[in-house]
Amino acid sequence: MSKLNLKDLKKRLETERELLIEKLNGTDLSVDDSETPDPVDLAVRNYSKNVSLAVSENDSRQLAEVDQALIRLSDEEYGVCQNCETAINPKRLAAIPWARYCLDCQELLEKGLLDED
Repeated sequence: MSKLNLKDLKKRLETERELLIEKLNGTDLSVDDSETPDPVDLAVRNYSKNVSLAVSENDSRQLAEVDQALIRLSDEEYGVCQNCETAINPKRLAAIPWARYCLDCQELLEKGLLDED
């Protein structure tokens, strides 16, 4: 992978990291219990809180993936599958710069045939 591509990918990862941090910092999971809502309002609030919590957990996992990709970049291990150690397709990295596995190993992971590190 050329240096120019790595610089571009690093910039994309850093931008993604900043966006995720902003998003996580802006997530308010508190519940206003200052007044007793009717059961429907309470159900809607709880549902909204659960959705926000799920999104926040997703964003936290995504942030960890981005951070790990940045570490692999600095350790010069970026672009290599963490399972079979073959080069990850540059088109895959362009689409998902934090990808840890080649397409074949990712499919194994999704089928439950590969233990995630």
